[in-house]
Parts: sequence; C-alpha cells; structure tokens
Amino acid sequence: MEYLSCDVLVLGSGAAGLRAAIAARQAGLEVMVISKGKPGKSTCTGFSAGVMAGSQNAAALEIHLERTLEAGRGLNQRELVEVLVQEAPRRLQELMDWGIQAKFQNGYLYAQGRPPVLGEAIVHCLLQKNRDLGTRFMGDLLVTDLVAGQGGAGVNACLPAAGAWLAITAKAVILATGGAAALFLRHDNPKGMVGDGYRLALQAGAILQDLEFVQFYPLCLAEPGMPPLVIPPKLADCGRLVNDLGEDILEKYGIKERPAAERVRDYLSQALYQEIYRHGRKVSLDLRHLREDQWQIDPFSTAIRPILAKRYGALSRPLQVAPAAHHVMGGVKIDPVGATSVPGLFAAGEIAGGLHGANRMGGNALSETLVFGARAGSAAARWAAEAAAGDPKSVLRQLQGLADAWGREGSSRPALGDGLAGIMWEDGGILRNREGLTRALDAVKKISAETRASTSGPGSADLKKALERRAAIRAATLILEAALRRRESRGAHFREDFPKQDDQEWLGHLQVRVTPEGEEVWLFQPEKP
Repeated sequence: MEYLSCDVLVLGSGAAGLRAAIAARQAGLEVMVISKGKPGKSTCTGFSAGVMAGSQNAAALEIHLERTLEAGRGLNQRELVEVLVQEAPRRLQELMDWGIQAKFQNGYLYAQGRPPVLGEAIVHCLLQKNRDLGTRFMGDLLVTDLVAGQGGAGVNACLPAAGAWLAITAKAVILATGGAAALFLRHDNPKGMVGDGYRLALQAGAILQDLEFVQFYPLCLAEPGMPPLVIPPKLADCGRLVNDLGEDILEKYGIKERPAAERVRDYLSQALYQEIYRHGRKVSLDLRHLREDQWQIDPFSTAIRPILAKRYGALSRPLQVAPAAHHVMGGVKIDPVGATSVPGLFAAGEIAGGLHGANRMGGNALSETLVFGARAGSAAARWAAEAAAGDPKSVLRQLQGLADAWGREGSSRPALGDGLAGIMWEDGGILRNREGLTRALDAVKKISAETRASTSGPGSADLKKALERRAAIRAATLILEAALRRRESRGAHFREDFPKQDDQEWLGHLQVRVTPEGEEVWLFQPEKP
C-alpha cells in the first residue's frame, strides 16, 4: 500500500470541493483534492446551467430568504438559509474578481460558456484559482473507505491503472462528492452520481438526514433518443404546456406560482408524472409563438435557444417534456461552518443536507457550493491547525484492515444495468405509496444479496463497478427507507396514501447513523421553531 499525507483532504472536484480547497489553501494549509474522474470533470457543477442565486440588493436578500423558506416547506434549517442569503453575493462577486465569464441579472449570476453545460465556466474558474494557489490534485482514484475522528482522518483509494492501494491521511477531510440523482431511470446528472459520499459518511460515523427528499426537475426534454435537456424556467413560462388532449397543465393542476419550474418544482413534477406515467398522455411545451424579447428573457434562455432551435426544432414544433431526477435535498447533517457530527470531518454542496428542506429553490444549489464550500474549507483549516497531533500509524492500521476486506468481498456481476434505476423511478420516485416503497425495498435487498459474491482487489477490472454498485444500493436503500418512514406529503416527497402535509407529527428531520457495531439507527429530530 502506498502512502500520502496532507493537512486537509477534499473528496470531490465540483464547485463545493474546489471552493473548499481554495479556502483551506488560503489559510496556509497543505491541501489535496481527489476525485474518481479527472479533476473538475463529470461533476454536477459542470453539467449545470450555471445559474447562481444571490443579490447585493437588501430588498432582494429578503425575497431570497422568503422564497428559499417557502420552497423548503418548513424543513429548512434557518441558520443555514441565513448564511446562504447573506454570503452568496460576496461569493458570486469573488468569481467575477477571479475572471469568470458571467452576467448578473435580477438577483442571479449567469455563467457564460458552452451551452448546455454552462456550469463548466464555474469549474474552470475555480480550478485555475486552485492551481494559482498550489493545491494538489489527484484524479482517477476510487475511494473505498473513510475514517475520521479525534485521532486523525484518512481514506483508502484504489489506483485501477496501477492495481494498487493508496492510503491518504489528513488532519481534516471535506466531503464534496455530490448527490445521487443518477439512481433514477430519468435524470440529468453525470452517470456516476449514485451517492458514493453517503456510504463513506456513514462508515465514518456521521449522521445523514432528509434523504427522502429528492427533487425532480419537471421540464426536461423527453424527445426519443435525445438527452433530457433542462428547459430554462422563465423560458418555459413563456410557452404553453399542454397534454395531448390540449389541456393546459398549469391551469388543470392549479399551479399559479411563476416561474413554476423554479418555485414549485415539486408540484409541477407531480402533475407531469400523473399525466405521463399514470394517464399515459404525452406532455409538450410549445415555444413556437415566442417573441424575440421572450427568447432573451434571461441569459440561460438566450444561451440555450440555438440548441432548442437547431437540434430539437423548437421553432417549428412542440417539444415533448417529462420530469427527471435533478437534486437530493438530504445528506450529511452539518452545522453553519460545514462541520459534521464526526470531529475533523466536514461536508459541503449536495452531499450535505438541511439547507433546502423538503424542496429546493432554483438557483440555490450552485450558490450553496460556493458559500458552504468556503465555510467548510476555512473550518477544516482551523481544525487542522488547532487539533492535537493525531497518530497517523493508528489511522493507517485502520485503513489497512479495511483495504484487506476488499480483497475478500466484492462482486462478479458485471453491472446493475437499468434494474435499480427502474425500481427507483417507478416505486421510489415522484409519486410514492407504502406498497410501492415496500416492493422497491425488497427488490433492492435482492439485488444487494446477489452482488455479494467473489473477490475484488485493487487490480480487479470490476472494482469500480463493485464500488458504484455498493454506493448505489446503499443510497437507494436509505432513500426508500426514509420515504417509507415519513408518513405525510411534503415538498418533493409525495405519499399517495398520506397526501397531506402533517406539521403536528412530521415537522422535523428523519436522521440515520451507523453505530461502531454496524447497527443502523433511525431517529426523528423535530425542527426548531
């Protein structure tokens, strides 16, 4: 086993991880960022539309706060929301100062670059800043294990090309591994977003919460053979959303908020799922009548117009649309500086839970990565500078034992295919009920049992698949169990058998942790008034 060490280790090279690394490096610490792909590649930031909420205007700050809380349906941790709203303008201005190509308009910063992956501009900006500061990067690493605590922290990682293990010890670790929307059959995330960080966080002893709340973006293109491209919310409001009977969807379901795809993604996704997957109707967005000023309603709409027009024919015909899994609101429980329940372990970005509550306001995800990435990086640096000297040898012994276990347990199955994704989409997705969730859990448990078979060491060709299977199965199980336990409907979690929001019984957070003995413990933590 090879060995490396640093002061602060960051897992993930999307915006949250990159911004955390900048903060820790600016504090004078030795920082390493590792990722399972090339640094900055295949991240949700890069795949995104690059829209970031945040305004210098005092009145706009209050609107931002109110809309974020309104979207969260009473489950936002208010202290996190207040931090986001107050600090987002400063973090967005930093990007401008660091040279990003972007434009402020009406309380948002719009990245400008290569559509539809406009978020690449954010990644490129943060990568360059890190390189200027001397941050170390290692890509193509598969993190298999994470340990953290008062005695130090570290990870096991596999280098598939070399067929060897790498142990990395650190004084502090920051999880910035993203979410798990790629668990679902229809999604708009990179395909590797299957919840790797949830498994690692639980292994280290952290608390997870709110995993039942998975956001689906309602208006993604559903043209046969084409990717599920996100339609800009304001542009969609300019068009007409109808089913194949000619019924206006927004009118039919009484959706009055605008932009609907930004402010009530939960209600609109539920309406579309019923139309398409329960009633068997096609839903289309007609943009043919739009005026020139409507196509230019915001920079995102302007940037996406050539793709919609030339590739999809939006100027000559209606476009078929359907929801797609987009973002997980739940994740690792953090405090306002990104600290988890485990000493020396921090989290930022989509891997963390609590900010968005039961539903996320559009534009907050990327602002979250910058605000809480900076906070987690600074807090991890303080911890690393102030913590008593740990025992790297003790951490290495723990990591060695965990690495040895990978030589005894793995999987001989080639891949999960669409089986798990189909289960999650049909029974664990937008519309849920006890029968479907129970059926889904039984099916996932069966898949889990079938995948435990032969061996997978660092030189095994199927180790990456085994790792992603293990992460996907664990994340799917947690989401389904949380959804089955929450017997109400709230935000992105809709139970057909419990269709009402129940503040008396369920105004709070479902949390889960794993004991040192390996027992999974669930509890309900009421939200503070």
